[in-house]
Formats: sequence, C-alpha cells, structure tokens
Amino acid sequence: MAGDGGRMPAAVPAAEPRPVRSVAQTPADVLVDLLTLHLYGEPPAEPGLLALIEECGKRRERAAVPLLLRTCRRFAGHDRQAPAGELRAALGALAEIGAAEAGPELVELLERDAFGVSGTVATLSCLAGLRFRRAVGLIRSHAVHPDPAVRQAVCLLAGALARPEDLDAVLPLAADADRQVAKTACLTLGRLGHRPVKAELEALLVRATPLDLPSVVEALIRVADDDTAVVLGRVAERSDEAGRRAVVDALGEIDGPGAATWLVRLARDPKASVRLGVVSALARREPEPATARTLGDLAGDGDPEVRAAAQEALKAFDTDW
Repeated sequence: MAGDGGRMPAAVPAAEPRPVRSVAQTPADVLVDLLTLHLYGEPPAEPGLLALIEECGKRRERAAVPLLLRTCRRFAGHDRQAPAGELRAALGALAEIGAAEAGPELVELLERDAFGVSGTVATLSCLAGLRFRRAVGLIRSHAVHPDPAVRQAVCLLAGALARPEDLDAVLPLAADADRQVAKTACLTLGRLGHRPVKAELEALLVRATPLDLPSVVEALIRVADDDTAVVLGRVAERSDEAGRRAVVDALGEIDGPGAATWLVRLARDPKASVRLGVVSALARREPEPATARTLGDLAGDGDPEVRAAAQEALKAFDTDW
C-alpha cells in the first residue's frame, strides 16, 4: 500500500475472554438476586433457572424459600401439561432446606389440585421429607388417587408422619394392584407398628437388593421380635457394609437373646463402621455378661474410634451393674 510502504497493519490482539463464574462460586446474595431476576425480571442467559434452584438446595439457602415457592406456583400449570423439571427441583430444594414454612402453601396447592401427577408426587414427597404434620388430611384424599405413583407417595407421607391414626387409610394399599404401591404400603405399615405385616416384611428382607435393604430393615424395627433377629443376622452375612450397618442398628432396638447373639457375632466384622455400630447397639441394651465381654474385646480394637466408644460404653455398664 502507498502510504505505509506496502506493510500490513499490525494485528490487534484479541481481548481475553472474561472468566465465567460457576454457580457454585456465586455468593449467596448474588445467587438469590439471579433467582429473583428469573422469576420477576429480565432473566440472565446464564446461569439457568434450574441450576440456580439446585444450587440453593445444595446450600440450604433459606433466603430462597419464597422464590422456590414462587417457582412452584409458576410451573403448576406447566406441570399439568407435562412434567416440569423446575417444579420438581424447587420442591427438592425446599425439602433439602427443611423449609417447614413452605408446608401450608404446598398443602393448599395440593388441595386445589394445582399440579399434574408428577408435581403431585413431588409435593407429597417434599411434605414427607419435611415431616409436615398438617399434611395429614392429604393421606385419605390421595390414597384413592387413580395414579399409582400418587398412591405410593401417600404411603411415604404416612410413613414419615408415623401416625397410627392413618393405619386404616394405608391398609387397603397393601393389596394394591400395583406391586410398588403394595410394597411401599407394606413398609409403611411396619413403620406404623402393624404387627400382622411382620412376616411379609421378613420375606421382603430376604429378597431385598442392597439399595432397598436399609428401608426394609427400618420398617421391621417396630414389629420385630427375637425370630426377626435371626432373619436379620442371616441377611447381614450376605450384605454389603451399608446393609450390615443397618442390620446392626435394628438389632440394637430388638429385645431378646437372638439379637444379642447376632450383635456379638457382628462385633468381629472386618469393617470398623460396623463394629462401631455394634458398640452403639450394645450400649443401648440391658447389661449382661456376654455383651460386656464383647465390649471388653472392642475396648482393645485396632480402630481408635471403636476402641474409645467401647471404653465409654463399658463405663456406663459398670455404673448400671
């Protein structure tokens, strides 16, 4: 070129891209402000509403509770057309936060039949997670819902509230045509202390997958007897670490020699977490020579936490005797 001796102009260096702050790095007040913009103002392109809701739940951000309720109201109509992920996320976040103050409005929304099936199930599950006792009226009204997912969620709510008064509402669901509803109702009846369900729960225990085992064990505690302790002990022999811990906790709640015998056996478990559970379980029982000897052995355990717990339990035994 004539004016510059034919030289090309120097390239202008490109501006460095500004780093994008992840949702996890966003300060709490900014997180709530961004959520407010999504619900009341001009929503930012990023982060999206779903990501913000989930982050509020992870942080148990109580300042976000009114906004999460607003999300539930906004997406109620959408949920009647198709499952709304934002609604389910908001309800999950409310449960994680432990937002009992959200309970009255959630009950009102269900009483108005504001949601579709997906939202109804998620709301019942949220109220179960919150153990919101003023939701009891929903149990009878939704136990006859035509969708099995709703009937199953009702069982979970009744189990969480653990009111013997709800027994007659759950009993018919134990014979439900849907197998998952019937199974969940059976677990709930156990939690409500309905002893006739013991044999069925023991059968479920024997067939339980590692994922299901803790919930079946928990359901058995209130209806268990010394025969149940034998079933629990045999199941422990083929269970993973989490399952054996659940069994140990349950055995600690059962009176009788069978439970004590299996706790003594499980005191030799290779996993320290299981042995620690045995210490806790034995400490809750009436002192007797066999359990005292087992605690004495565990007081010399190779794991320092197990050893310390057993030594403390032995001191309490000495006081009681």
